[in-house]
Amino acid sequence: MIKWNIQLVSGIILLAFFVLIGLFGSYIAPYPPDYKVKVGYMETDNGTEFVAPPLAPSKEFPLGTDKWGKDILSLILHGAKYTVFTVLIVAAVRLLAGGIAGVFGGLAASGKKRGKQGRITLLTSIPPVILIYFIMLGININPSLSSFALIFIQGVLMAALGVPGVYNVVYSKTAEIKENLYIMASVTLGGNKSHLLKKHIWPILKGDFIILYLNETIQVLHLMGQLAIFNLFFGGTEFQPDFSIYLSMTNEWSGLIGQSRSFLSYSQWILIYPLIAFILFLLSFYLISQGLSQQSRKSHRKNTYI
Repeated sequence: MIKWNIQLVSGIILLAFFVLIGLFGSYIAPYPPDYKVKVGYMETDNGTEFVAPPLAPSKEFPLGTDKWGKDILSLILHGAKYTVFTVLIVAAVRLLAGGIAGVFGGLAASGKKRGKQGRITLLTSIPPVILIYFIMLGININPSLSSFALIFIQGVLMAALGVPGVYNVVYSKTAEIKENLYIMASVTLGGNKSHLLKKHIWPILKGDFIILYLNETIQVLHLMGQLAIFNLFFGGTEFQPDFSIYLSMTNEWSGLIGQSRSFLSYSQWILIYPLIAFILFLLSFYLISQGLSQQSRKSHRKNTYI
């Protein structure tokens, strides 16, 4: 009888759903991103009524509209690609750069050098959100650059600031693996670094790399959410001084949440639905990570190593 790993299967299905939404969301959205409900009289089931946004969820607008008359469902679908693929790509760059450097650093380091790794430095001690905030503050609000350029700059910053953490983790793990007796025996028998990496270190590290990648996606999502609190939305922020409001230029989900914070006490659907999408996307990575960890523990119980 097959025993399903519920967390892993649920997480994969949920993540696949969001990837599809990221790919095709703009094509299936009911309205374009700049569509706005016009204020005026409209025929409804109750007769002719005066309509003014924000509109509550209805048959025409399943998730309602915001205060400017924009369809919430359409905004979520149009912004999905910026949220989904930014997280996946930035986490991948972090893992590749930090992971490759960490593996080769761990292989090359001698016993004396290993103790120097993992020390707190000025760069790693400052939260990335603070560094990105001060770098992006002058160019992200009412920007002269295009959204694509801002996405590239902020993406590079988020990736670069995450590399040291990945490097330290992979370096330490590689150095730990090198201490095993079978690695020392392989070296004694003439095994070079390429042989050690291919036959001994990578088979052990590949499972950790997957879990580390998932953890990095979660960290990137957290970082995007933290920046949104300070009205630095991914892809640019439009500030309207007449109303003292900040709007996301790409409709990515952390931006939709950040610009809707004031609706917590009324018209809550404006905030709740983007927040649900953001949390479910975050949950997909958490479920996969937990499922893989559970599977790894079961594997270790079945296969003991000396």
